[in-house]
Amino acid sequence: MGKRYLDEIDLMRAFVILGVLTVHTLSFFNVLNSDGTPGFYALGALITATHFTRETFMFVTGLVLFTTYLHQDPFQPLPFWRKRFQFIVIPYVVWTLAYIAFVALLTPGFSWSWSTLAPAVIHNLLTGNMFFLYFLVVSMQLYLIFPLLLYGIRKAEKYHVHILVASFALEICLMWLNQNILDSLTPVGWPKWLYDLYTYRDRNLLMYQFWFIAGGILACHYDQVSAWMDRHRKALFAVLVASLAVVFGHYVLERLVMHVSEDEAELVLQPIMVPYSLVVTCAFWYAGLAWSKRKERPGWRAFSRFVRVASQTSFGIYLIQPFPLYAMEVVIDDLDGRGIPVWLHYALLPAAVLFSYFSSMLAAYILMKIPVVSYVVGRKAKLRHARGEPVRRAA
Repeated sequence: MGKRYLDEIDLMRAFVILGVLTVHTLSFFNVLNSDGTPGFYALGALITATHFTRETFMFVTGLVLFTTYLHQDPFQPLPFWRKRFQFIVIPYVVWTLAYIAFVALLTPGFSWSWSTLAPAVIHNLLTGNMFFLYFLVVSMQLYLIFPLLLYGIRKAEKYHVHILVASFALEICLMWLNQNILDSLTPVGWPKWLYDLYTYRDRNLLMYQFWFIAGGILACHYDQVSAWMDRHRKALFAVLVASLAVVFGHYVLERLVMHVSEDEAELVLQPIMVPYSLVVTCAFWYAGLAWSKRKERPGWRAFSRFVRVASQTSFGIYLIQPFPLYAMEVVIDDLDGRGIPVWLHYALLPAAVLFSYFSSMLAAYILMKIPVVSYVVGRKAKLRHARGEPVRRAA
């Protein structure tokens, strides 16, 4: 059985990466608000509701990997590792160095000596601590153990439902442990290796195990599950609306009744985000399935072209986003310093999201068309193109 391309994943990537930019833009706008004001609580609730993006991307990564290699027999780990790591290690190293240089340029009096740069480079390469590179760190861990996961999923076909339920329960327990136990610890005097494991636990593969396993099991039963989802689409969107209400209510309860901190209320790795993110992920997946059936219709072709470009550049958008986000922050901060009206401050929010999204997309698209350079956005550009084609497509 040959490889299967899932068109619906293109739509998921295109709009989930938009959700990522939305989270980061909302977070900056809320920094400019005063805690305890209605505007602060409103944006805080929106940030919490859009925190499904991390889990959805983990799910998509697992689904695509298992769909690609499930029926490859025999599966060869060495070619798999060689192919996958060249498209993630190169971007990881290049963007870590680029981010370090970027931060250094913005830091007055920064010393460019080797004694300053070397520890920073080593630390950030080992921890993925620059901006949003934790996702690449988790992905590399997944690639390492993927042959073992693939073998287990194949061999345990009769127990997929049991594995999925057990994995879901484990994920809830891990999120409870993170929120209620680990977050309250004071790691003073701990050995450095244990301190680092504790501090950077949000980039530990175990914390996201359910999403990879769910993607793998879905890949094994794709047609059956998609048919079931289509039959129950009305129930899915009813549950989605109810889930949004529950998440908003949970945020309000924590902030206004239990008086927890904003960071804890918005926490990604907490129990309520597991079922909520699962529902939102299913809704995005169903939306992708619905689009894939219409993508070639005359009225949908322009939108379909946008989806494909956004999907192809989604990894690049993720890597490039710190730069347009910083530019956006400088402009908005300057405007707020001039005393713009409150209504204009909030009216600029969607424009800021779209600026960050489309400027990152354009930069990623240009980079992915340049041979060799394309590796920095996880792509391999062809050496020859039809004359004018890159320019036409970019336009």
